[in-house]
Amino acid sequence: MAKSLLSATKEDAITDATTAVVALLPDAEPLLDQVRAIAPELVRPLPAHVSLLYPGPEFTTEVVADLRAVAAELPQEVELRELMLGEEGFLGIAVPELDTPIRQLRRRYPHLVPYDGRFGADPPAHLTLALGADEAQLTQVHQFITRELPRRSRLAGPHLLRRTEQGWQPFTAH
Repeated sequence: MAKSLLSATKEDAITDATTAVVALLPDAEPLLDQVRAIAPELVRPLPAHVSLLYPGPEFTTEVVADLRAVAAELPQEVELRELMLGEEGFLGIAVPELDTPIRQLRRRYPHLVPYDGRFGADPPAHLTLALGADEAQLTQVHQFITRELPRRSRLAGPHLLRRTEQGWQPFTAH
């Protein structure tokens, strides 16, 4: 992992969820480093990742087995190509290779609504680059990132994380 998963705090969460399932994108970390150089407050204090299920399930042996099955379906690499703009100063990169595995995982846990429904019932897989950016910051980040794409990244995961008083802590999912 390029950055510690332990640095995220409760204030960084969209929901009060205590767990999340993520896949890390270690080769995308330089993109987040560049966004941090522009405006560090735009980047969550987590390594480059795609949230596969947030909020996530409680930690059980069955969940670990489910995540092993998901891991077998995940590609070893993904291509980061298409930027996504959204509300509230959001800029991300679509990761369509993970849309199908994410939908399969969501079907296993239908009671867990992604992001508590904030982005619809079926938000696409993505790497979040910036949240809360103003127009000038979005323009600056967009210009930089556009020059860096397309980019391939290895995929590491899935990882089941739990929120503690010290921040997000990983469970070993495989």
